[in-house]
Amino acid sequence: MSDVYSKVELSIECTNLKDLDTFSKSDPAVFLFQKKGREWIKLGRTELIENNLNPKFATTFTLKYHFEEIQDLKFIVYDIDDKKHIDNPKNQDIIGEMTCTLADIVAAGQRYERKLRHKGEPRGGIRITVEEVQDSKFDVTLQLSASKLDKKDFFGKSDPFFVISKVQEGGEFTVVYRSNPIMKTLNPKWPRFTIGSQKLCSGDWDRTLKITVSDWNSDGSEDLIGEALFSLKDITKRGGSVSQVELINPELKKKKSKYTNSGVIHFGSVCTTPVHSFMDYIKGGCQVSLMVAIDFTASNGKPTNPTSLHYNDPQRDNEYVTAIKSVASVLVPYDTDQMFPVFGFGAKFRQNGEVSHCFPLNFNPQNPEVYGLEGILGSYWYALSMVDLHGPTNFSSFLDTAKKYASTGVTQERQQYYILLVITDGEITDMQNTIDRIVAASTLPLSIVIVGVGGANFSKMEILDADDNPLVDKYNKKMERDIVQFVPLREYQSRAGANFSLAKETLAEIPGQLLSFMRSKGIKPNPPPLRAQQSFREGGPGQAPYPSGGPGQAPYPTGGPGQAPYPTGGPGQAPYPTGGPGQAPYPTGGPGQAPYPTGGPGQAPYPTGGPGQAPYPTGGPGQAPYPTGGPGQAPYPTGGPGQAPYPTGGPGQAPYPTGGPGKAPYPTVGPGQAPYPTGGPGQAPYPTGGPGQASN
Repeated sequence: MSDVYSKVELSIECTNLKDLDTFSKSDPAVFLFQKKGREWIKLGRTELIENNLNPKFATTFTLKYHFEEIQDLKFIVYDIDDKKHIDNPKNQDIIGEMTCTLADIVAAGQRYERKLRHKGEPRGGIRITVEEVQDSKFDVTLQLSASKLDKKDFFGKSDPFFVISKVQEGGEFTVVYRSNPIMKTLNPKWPRFTIGSQKLCSGDWDRTLKITVSDWNSDGSEDLIGEALFSLKDITKRGGSVSQVELINPELKKKKSKYTNSGVIHFGSVCTTPVHSFMDYIKGGCQVSLMVAIDFTASNGKPTNPTSLHYNDPQRDNEYVTAIKSVASVLVPYDTDQMFPVFGFGAKFRQNGEVSHCFPLNFNPQNPEVYGLEGILGSYWYALSMVDLHGPTNFSSFLDTAKKYASTGVTQERQQYYILLVITDGEITDMQNTIDRIVAASTLPLSIVIVGVGGANFSKMEILDADDNPLVDKYNKKMERDIVQFVPLREYQSRAGANFSLAKETLAEIPGQLLSFMRSKGIKPNPPPLRAQQSFREGGPGQAPYPSGGPGQAPYPTGGPGQAPYPTGGPGQAPYPTGGPGQAPYPTGGPGQAPYPTGGPGQAPYPTGGPGQAPYPTGGPGQAPYPTGGPGQAPYPTGGPGQAPYPTGGPGQAPYPTGGPGKAPYPTVGPGQAPYPTGGPGQAPYPTGGPGQASN
């Protein structure tokens, strides 16, 4: 597995800190902690700045940034009272603290700003600036030739090839590059090649390198022609076009007193070019956008059966939810609008019997996107209440849809890369069509991550992974680059930190795949965008702030024409969604109201969620959905005194339906989306839409 990472340097400043001292200002220092398992480990602290409520610290923190990991960080600002024991936080007073992930900081660009709080009280703001630490990463392109090589073949000339090795700390040499032989020549000119500086010389211009030229034999044996030592610094100082070294054969040199050399190596051209990192693209504004496709085939088992892979167990997440949370939670911070298209495949619609191999889980084909991780999970549970599991397991339809998203056109100015997360329990039934789509998609800014759930045979998925054997379509066209990663969930379920391990395994190859695509198109990172001064905001780990709130920006998206924005609630109510970890993504109603209904008899609740979360409705037989809605009843909820119902809709829009028996409820969705299906008898599952939208 890849262990690619970037080193990042974090610089800290604070503003408007609360003054905890009576006769002077506070003496702040910032302590940084990182979560390891269930514990917070101290990584270090800044220097102390005395009598300052707006400190700018000189001490920086250097961390390894892994794209595929959730790296939780906590910044605590202390007022240092006990200067003799400054490194012991227990002896100091907390001014305020802020928790986030390293991905949040990186995805924000150059500057990440948040409020500091202590026991719920605002205590000022913290501003974190991030820079990548450059470790002399560059590519080296070499053009090598040789002249007057010794003749080794009895009936002809030599068949020379060369090997480059680098010296290790113990003095041994490790091979870093091997050329192909050029047949029957004593004056070969090998093709130009490019190698990374880390591999060639560990980024060290003075590292000793050895070139060995040998004669190739058809039986696999090699005859040494000669060897020479050099460094990258040597051959670049010599100007490239005239650089050369003599090849020496140690055995011949011992035997022949007049021995000079066994030929000469010429470095025809030596070029070094800087290597752009994944982080360079992210800081330059490249969006990493997630799409999700979920298996709704019958092999998963009936969702109401506790053995089903789709069963909603109130005690633990099912395998689909585990995969979504593990992988999606890593990717969410890199998408600024937090809107994700989510599709299902292999389901039969209850109302018309139609089988679909690619349908939006919010049942809005005009806008299949949902907001955030909560939206992905909410639409998944809602779709389970609206369809029957069917089959077969066809991938080609949703791959076509993913290709359309990724075909929108990536340019130097508009940089975007897509990741399709596929969660499935079975063997593919349209294998050749799937291969054809993947080969075609290998030219697009797209990576495909497949997570296998359950205990099925996933041998075909291993073929799609194509680490060793590139896929070839029916026209004998080979895939341009490896874009598929397959991981069976069962290999991680028994491990401690299973979610962490799964995400790390599935996403470790993504940075390299993004870089290979950008290089193939000649697209370089853009400079970090200029950002307007922002107010300090709230934010939980792995979540983008909501609202984002720059100057002149509305706190919530206002949606399409005729659509209402996210409701803000009545006085004293928190806006929707409230954001931080552990909070319910949907409102639980007004004071004294029960949570949303859990469905009719024999039905699994929709869904019960994690501990402390409100369940969602299923609209079981004979039950009225929310709102409770008989004629003349107010919509749900009516709120407290003086509060508006939730929500009343925008101009021209009706409030959430009052409903009658047998109708399915409307779940809440992301901004700019049409409502969910009306669910009356004989009606199609797709919504009628807002003004100007076509009905289905």
